[in-house]
Amino acid sequence: MTGPGGWDPEDSDAPRRRIGPYEQSLRESRERAEAAERERARLRRRTRALAAVATVVLVGGLGYGAYRYVGARDVPTVVPTVAAQPTSCAHPTKVRVAVAPAVAPVLGAVAASLARRPDAPCAAFTVQSDEPYAIAGSLAGAARPDAWVTDSPVWLARAQAVSGTTLTPGRPFASTPVLVAMKDDTASALGTRLGWADLLGAAGGSAPARLPDPNRSAVARSVLGSVSTSLPAATVQSIVAASAPTSGAGVTLDGLARARSGSAVVSQAQLLAWNTAHPDQSLAAVAPAEGAPALDYSLVTVTTDPAKARLVAALGTYLMSADSQKMLQDSGFRTTAGSPKDPSPLYGEIREVGPADEAALNKLGSQWSAAARKTQTLLAVDVSGSMLERTDDGSRLAVVQQATVRALATVSPNAIASLWVYSLHVGSHADDFRQLTDYAGLGDPRSLKSLDTAVTGLDTYVGGGSGLYDTLAATYDRAKSVWRPGYTNTVVVVADGPNEDDYGLSLDLLKKRLAAAKDPRRPVTLVVLGIGGRADAAAMRQVVAVTGGQYVATESYQDLQPALTQALGG
Repeated sequence: MTGPGGWDPEDSDAPRRRIGPYEQSLRESRERAEAAERERARLRRRTRALAAVATVVLVGGLGYGAYRYVGARDVPTVVPTVAAQPTSCAHPTKVRVAVAPAVAPVLGAVAASLARRPDAPCAAFTVQSDEPYAIAGSLAGAARPDAWVTDSPVWLARAQAVSGTTLTPGRPFASTPVLVAMKDDTASALGTRLGWADLLGAAGGSAPARLPDPNRSAVARSVLGSVSTSLPAATVQSIVAASAPTSGAGVTLDGLARARSGSAVVSQAQLLAWNTAHPDQSLAAVAPAEGAPALDYSLVTVTTDPAKARLVAALGTYLMSADSQKMLQDSGFRTTAGSPKDPSPLYGEIREVGPADEAALNKLGSQWSAAARKTQTLLAVDVSGSMLERTDDGSRLAVVQQATVRALATVSPNAIASLWVYSLHVGSHADDFRQLTDYAGLGDPRSLKSLDTAVTGLDTYVGGGSGLYDTLAATYDRAKSVWRPGYTNTVVVVADGPNEDDYGLSLDLLKKRLAAAKDPRRPVTLVVLGIGGRADAAAMRQVVAVTGGQYVATESYQDLQPALTQALGG
């Protein structure tokens, strides 16, 4: 179970275990690799700065005017993967901005426009798209951004409870009404039946709109608020009962465009971006007869670094500029520049209505939670030595930490989770596994903060080989021992590579162990997420087949967060 090498000296609180030659070589080369990467980054910045200066000299003011002319017609539909480098300096400060998905593409374009200005702040703004509910639940550690664009002030209370800090949103810089998207023939068949009762299926409609969890979605929360003031209580109850069991944190339009029928509640800006990117799969917009609730977007400073806070403030100022407001308007948002063009085709008339009573919404949220599916998950994360290797986005461990924190913060507040780590001898009794947090409800901010703190501290345990097979057996036994009726009981194991414990369970013994432990009266689903293409896919498929589970391969680390979110219950 241990190879040649010495005892791990990095942390006196960490369990004592041997460092194998592979890990030792990684540690010895890590500092040299990081120094080389810093030098390459410096040269890339210098090259970009020189190229930007040359471009300005060649085209002068024409470039900016041409960009505005073209940009006025284009709708950004993707989030930039690389931060735009400012022309004003050669060594910008990196500023991470977590942004609500509907506004993330245009905010990336705004940041790029700001970077091109000669008076731009010396900042490289990296835009990360994620649901505001997930961001609000992951501001304590590993996934904490420097700034946050939220689509509703309701998430601030959650964010402050989890992070323990006071957050103040800026003035809303844009808004967008909530509509219902569906295929044109489906919309035309509605005729004049454009009320929420028809659109949500309560009046016997053939294609009720998909509604996400209002506890996690501002879109759904605004819709339920409008419904609660316009429909009888019994009708609202029937909508909740029908939608809650299959709801998730958000709605995507790709499945809807491929389906024969169906509809979904979305923002006008989200629908415009979809139709722009997929003209052959464009969807019609239906404006509810009772009026369309709206989402308001604000920039929130999260960083406590005064220098970074000033850079975030500069971005906030530019968001309110005439150029930015026009870009937002062209992308389907209502701004100080005016209202965007109506979607086409549009059924009904877009008429914005005010927010609903928060007390009534909280009551509906509780009713939704009672009807929603519930999950209890034991999550085990690989902390073997291979996690020290670097990717384009940092170390493998850093990417896994952020994905894990965000995924845990995305799932339903109904969910219950426990966190383990595994590698050779990581346990207090030289086991290949170690529990970091016991089962706790994710609706409790204290539980989320504890998980965030535990994930942020995973580097304490990194090292050694992978004791995967012993971990699979131990986590399955633990999940079965605390099996909870009325919940989907799951073990989710994140694997960065194959089993490396030659003295633990073999593959055949593991399968026999799981087969013997399997109990139809207390079913536990085993899900293995192989990341980076290193896991033994053939072996893992054999293992999960024993319990009726699933093996999911994610070739890139960027695919880990959505896969992990899905495995945790969506």
